[in-house]
Amino acid sequence: MARSDQIRALFKAFMKRDDDAFLGSARDLIEEERQKGHSTLADSLQRILNNGSVQQQAFKLPNDIPVDRERGLPLAHIEQPEFGWERVILKANLETTLKDIVTEYRKREVFRTYGLDMKKKILFFGPPGCGKTITAKVMAGVLGLPLVYVRFDSVVSSYLGETAANLRKIFDFVSRGQWVVLFDEFDAIGKGRDNPYEHGELKRVVNTLLQLMDGFRGDSLLIAATNHWDLLDSAIWRRFDEICYFDKPNKEERVSLLSRLFTSFDHRQLDIRKVAQQLQGMTGDDIERICIDAIKISILDNRKEILQSDLEDALKKHKSRLSLARNKKTNKRREKGQGNG
Repeated sequence: MARSDQIRALFKAFMKRDDDAFLGSARDLIEEERQKGHSTLADSLQRILNNGSVQQQAFKLPNDIPVDRERGLPLAHIEQPEFGWERVILKANLETTLKDIVTEYRKREVFRTYGLDMKKKILFFGPPGCGKTITAKVMAGVLGLPLVYVRFDSVVSSYLGETAANLRKIFDFVSRGQWVVLFDEFDAIGKGRDNPYEHGELKRVVNTLLQLMDGFRGDSLLIAATNHWDLLDSAIWRRFDEICYFDKPNKEERVSLLSRLFTSFDHRQLDIRKVAQQLQGMTGDDIERICIDAIKISILDNRKEILQSDLEDALKKHKSRLSLARNKKTNKRREKGQGNG
């Protein structure tokens, strides 16, 4: 259908209050934009359609969120992100992989006609602060799905058998709808069963987790994220359809990240490439913190311009925080050593 015809069809459907025709024309228009390579626009229109259509009214929390029997705490936090791909700076191969996963989700019914299934169990691993959590939110936003954030502080129970029961509740809950499910700090329940320091209860939890992952047949996208991938049980790795490594940004990615973070402020005084070089070895989270601090300095000084001195002050503040954290860890180790003596 030509673009002009699509727009006419949209207006006609709106005037006639024909919701099915309106949604059909809107989806055709979104698909055309996507085929043209206008993925940001297509994703934005899709989020608007999902969040505002008659089929999915303003997001409401479900009333059957599972809770822990021991403390009565909810086992998951649910939100409706509205981020797009522009919210994250990713390595090209990783971005391609993630966009392919999203495309597979959208075409899952087509796959099923060929006896195939979409990739639905994904592992995000890498150093802390490299974008794993925010990327899960972006994928939820792009797909127009609510994000179920699994709370391991509630899932892990002191009662025998209760942790495994909590996991079953979560998998049962997410299998009944369409969600992006984030199991953050996944190593908390996926540790290697051959670890001599772990007790039998945790090993039973891992066995339950493996069974639940094998048996999952829902239409949700399951994302597990960990900073300590070396702790994961070897059998868990084989349960994932895709494994994605998140690394610290290289210089070009740092340049892109700085440009995005300063986009609302005049930053002509900055040599962005020089700044990117100064931030070598830092995570995306580190860089965002530094940039926010620099922006706050300029705002407090009644400016809409970021100066080199703002960034240098913010960088000093960040290094001071890191130094304090390192000293605290060192003192803790010393105290522990003295206690053992």
